[in-house]
Amino acid sequence: MEKDLFIDCEWSLDQNIFLIGYCYSLKEKGQLYDHYVTIDNFARVLEKCDGYIYIYGPDIGMLEKFFAINIRKNFPCINLIKVFKDHYPDLSSYKLKSMEEYHGIFRSTTRYKENIFKIFSDWKKPKRKKEILHYNMDDVINMYKVKRMVFHEHTIKKKYLDSIVMKPK
Repeated sequence: MEKDLFIDCEWSLDQNIFLIGYCYSLKEKGQLYDHYVTIDNFARVLEKCDGYIYIYGPDIGMLEKFFAINIRKNFPCINLIKVFKDHYPDLSSYKLKSMEEYHGIFRSTTRYKENIFKIFSDWKKPKRKKEILHYNMDDVINMYKVKRMVFHEHTIKKKYLDSIVMKPK
């Protein structure tokens, strides 16, 4: 069975990535932050993936720019927003928080869902860093959970996924 990878990044206004959350399953997950956000460490995360890479929003483009690599050339990448819009065309919001609520998934940390730009300033505060790490991991794990629920509910097949793979730069 192929091993998919789910990624969620946090970055500053000047587009410097300071946190990468990832998971392959509910039990196999991790985060790169501070001096661990390096191309070598990120390559180790990528090399375990032999399936699809799932993101929610612009994360692949941000990672490609930040590390000066072309992820889409070597991995089939899927933006889950596209999947959800295709399969739930009448929803009023496609934010991850909305998709979580729609599927009965609730998170313990919601502070940054309302003001995403507060993350970087709070990242510099030791008392807030742990909360941001938890928030980021919630994003990754909940993306994984929602994806599984949607794919099961709509019987999403490889043929469809291959038709919406993000094109390489």
